[in-house]
Amino acid sequence: MGAEFETTAVIGSFDPREAGILEKAAARANGEVRFFPTIIDCKDALSALRPNCVLVDGSGTVLARTTTWIREQPSLFSTQVVAMVSDLRDSSFVQAYRNGADDVILRTNLGGVTRRLANLHHFDPSHRAPIERGCVLISHETDEHRRRFGRVLRQAGFDVQFALDVDEIMSAMASEEPPELVVVSDEVLPVHKIREVRRLANAPRTPLVIVATAASTRIMIESGLERVATISECAPHDHLLFLANDLLRGGRRQARNSPRYLFDTLCSFRLEGAFSAEHGLTYNVSETGIYVRTLDPPPKNSPLWLELRPPGTTATVHLRGKLVWVAMPGRGSRGTPPGFGLRIEPDKSPADDLKIYRSAYYTLAELPSRLSLSWLPLPTR
Repeated sequence: MGAEFETTAVIGSFDPREAGILEKAAARANGEVRFFPTIIDCKDALSALRPNCVLVDGSGTVLARTTTWIREQPSLFSTQVVAMVSDLRDSSFVQAYRNGADDVILRTNLGGVTRRLANLHHFDPSHRAPIERGCVLISHETDEHRRRFGRVLRQAGFDVQFALDVDEIMSAMASEEPPELVVVSDEVLPVHKIREVRRLANAPRTPLVIVATAASTRIMIESGLERVATISECAPHDHLLFLANDLLRGGRRQARNSPRYLFDTLCSFRLEGAFSAEHGLTYNVSETGIYVRTLDPPPKNSPLWLELRPPGTTATVHLRGKLVWVAMPGRGSRGTPPGFGLRIEPDKSPADDLKIYRSAYYTLAELPSRLSLSWLPLPTR
């Protein structure tokens, strides 16, 4: 399948120097790039090229419009959209993920572009993971959000189905093969009506994720409602996957020494002893490890150095450990976004930095709005 997927589309405004960097980066990965000012200018070309990777200007509305159109195309279902940003800030990276990007990279990072294109060289943009998990029912009033939610869950191996309104949701919940999870906007199903809908459908324990337009980006546990949580409509799409995994765990304890919590912050990572660092956005943290989103993971089992600002702090800490898990599109990434997991090695990490990190983690774990449902006592009503 190699030659069919070697052209990368670049969409947005790039000056001649940046364009030259991207052309050189693609050439080093035995590929080429084609430049387009906007998604409107390249719809026919993208449909014909079927690129496995699209590089997009991560500023303004270009990224959101591009991802919205790409997600409408079955032949580009798994195409990886990489947002190109101009500065290394948490807000730049988080906003890019909110707008549907699969990865974020600095515009001038030639080596990072080359490695990403090489990693995706033989990846099929129409790839869909086999359905190995249960059914998720999605109901939202806008096509864009239905597609966005459906894609992230379908890529994780769920059987995704859709409902138009509350009547269809109740009918599905009352059927002989009910959905394992319902994802619904608060416009379609307000929180205060959940008890009634569950009662009428005779499905008191069906897990629900309420997608709220006015919610904060943090996941909120709905008090008094078993297995119900709210997530912001503008949260990064992979937050929904984290929440789905946790709700479907049914309150069982995670198979690890400490629970994981969602936490988005910019981090840098490098192989042990290396001078130059790469950057990614953290996905979740535990006392003993950190998961980082990126399409440019180091090799598995590599000794790694990582710097980040722990939750609620302004201090940058340096941690050392081993890369123990790698997830890439089409290869073992069904439970997480693309990236890698670092296991922190306490005996190799600076003691003061490790203490700051652990203290911040414990504080995060004590927040009233917990981010990991599986460690909360579930009500019995």
